[in-house]
Amino acid sequence: MSTHPAKSPASKRLALAAGATLALSLGACASLPESGEPPSGPTAADAHRISVTETGEVLNVPVGAGDMTLSHEARADLAAFARSYVRWGHGALMLSIPTGGGNADAAARLAQEARVWLAEHGVPYGAIHGALHDGSGGDDAPLLLSFMRFEATAPECTPLWRQDLAHPRGGNQAYESFGCANVANLAAMIEDPRDLITPRDETPRDAARRAVVLEHYRDGEQTHAVRTSDERVTVSDAVQ
Repeated sequence: MSTHPAKSPASKRLALAAGATLALSLGACASLPESGEPPSGPTAADAHRISVTETGEVLNVPVGAGDMTLSHEARADLAAFARSYVRWGHGALMLSIPTGGGNADAAARLAQEARVWLAEHGVPYGAIHGALHDGSGGDDAPLLLSFMRFEATAPECTPLWRQDLAHPRGGNQAYESFGCANVANLAAMIEDPRDLITPRDETPRDAARRAVVLEHYRDGEQTHAVRTSDERVTVSDAVQ
C-alpha cells in the first residue's frame, strides 16, 4: 500500500495561483469574437474638406505727373479696397510709392491723401505701412496697395447620377458625395475663412457695463436691464 504526503495549505494556494496565472495567459492569446458591426466610416467633414489658402488682394492707383489730388474713380476704388480690408484683411495694408520717375512728387502727394482716405473708411491708421518701389523710366507708375487675406475653396461634389447609390460594397456605408453639399455651402457662407484655421481673438469686455452691473450687485439691486411696461405689452402682444 502506497501513501502520498499531504499537501500543506500554502502549497494548495501556490498551485491555485499558478493555475489562475496560466488561465489568464491563455485567455490573453485568444481573439475576441467579431461583433458583426462594420467599422465606422469617415464623417462628411473628413471625406469632403474645405481648402483654405492664403492669397493677396492688390489695387493699382494711377498717378499722372501733374496730378494734384485723387480722382473720383480712385477714391471709389480706395473706399471699396478699405471695406475689403476691414472685412477680410489680415496683417498690414501695404501702400507702396513709386520713386525715381517723372511722377514721383505727385505719387508722394497722392499717397498721403490715399492714407487719410483709407483711414476715413475704417482702416486703422497704424495698420497702413508705407513702402517704395522703382518707378524710373516713366511718369505713370501707380501707387500699389495690397493686403493678405484667406480664401476657402469648396470640395468638388460628384453628381448623384454618376454614383451607384445601391451600395454594392455593403456595410451600409454612405454614398460618395454624402454631406458634400453641406460642406460646400459652409465654404460659401463663412465670413472669414481664417476662422477654419484658428479662432478669432476675443473682443475686449465692456468695462463701463461691467462697473454698472457690479454696482447694482453690491447694492442688492437687479443686475439686468429693467423692461418698461410698454415693452412688456409689446412682447405679450407679439406672442399671442
